[in-house]
Amino acid sequence: MGTVNLDAHALTHVDPAHAKVVLVDWMLGNHCNFACDYCPTNLHDGSIDWISLGDATRFLAQLHAHYVEGLGRNLWLQLTGGEPTQYPRFFDLCASAQSLGIKVAVISNGSRTARFWEKAASVLSSAILTYHDLQVDHARFIETLRILEAAGVPVHVNVTAHPDRFENIMASAEDILAQSVAATLTVKPLRIGFGTELYPYSDAQMARLAARPRRVARNGDEVRKKAAWDFQRGLMLRWLSDGTTEKVRANDLILAGENHWRSFRCQAGLESLRVKADGTVYRAVCGSGGCLGRIGEDSLDLPVVPVTCDRDSCACVSDILITKMPPLSRST
Repeated sequence: MGTVNLDAHALTHVDPAHAKVVLVDWMLGNHCNFACDYCPTNLHDGSIDWISLGDATRFLAQLHAHYVEGLGRNLWLQLTGGEPTQYPRFFDLCASAQSLGIKVAVISNGSRTARFWEKAASVLSSAILTYHDLQVDHARFIETLRILEAAGVPVHVNVTAHPDRFENIMASAEDILAQSVAATLTVKPLRIGFGTELYPYSDAQMARLAARPRRVARNGDEVRKKAAWDFQRGLMLRWLSDGTTEKVRANDLILAGENHWRSFRCQAGLESLRVKADGTVYRAVCGSGGCLGRIGEDSLDLPVVPVTCDRDSCACVSDILITKMPPLSRST
């Protein structure tokens, strides 16, 4: 019979409940009010029309029927772009998801008005705010963060770190932590063209990225822990050759170059989906397993079994946060 080869470092969730969550990373479009120097043009130039609300809601019904009714899983939408909050039917889409019991998260640059975020706080189950140093209005970013925190929305901040502006970016990250009460924060290394190769960071910069900024309690404030938040993903467990485990963060695996799982049995498609701006659907951001179909098509083929990884590296944090089991080997 087949046995799992633990020498190959299986990757599972620290919280077993996360294995029952299907995270749908949905690029609503490629319209964005920012044009960051490290972002590929086709991710922000508005060259693709927004999806219609009708097609979007039908897709939600397909997801619910397959994953919730069929497989007994929980659904989270992670709306991204471009800038997903520019989608003209943003609140209608959120309402449709909520009517099916689907939670909604957003990855945003946080630049919309306070009025927008006050309304959004009532429909979001969590938010990831990405800090882009050359485009961001720092004061508005802090205002957005505080509005979401005050409403009880779990917030994680990703600060993108270009090596040419590293010290200023690190200072901004420290200030964000000082200004917030409960948000978690990661200073993220950038990949050239959003591919697999990191920008040329110095050894000192890599050490700073690995160290991570730490929150310091101030003025007697009670600092809440990340465990108190209801995020759709969390830390992972890496299984070592002696059968023990260690907790790992996706970002740390990228920095250490330990993000390789070719030939592993990956739960992409069962714990995740990726929807591109043109409506094509994949198991994960990496595209392993090929296209499953397109939003608006009845022939959309949603998975029921894992996929064998055919990628040399796993470069996206969302993709790393998926269960990965080594190939089965024959027991003696």
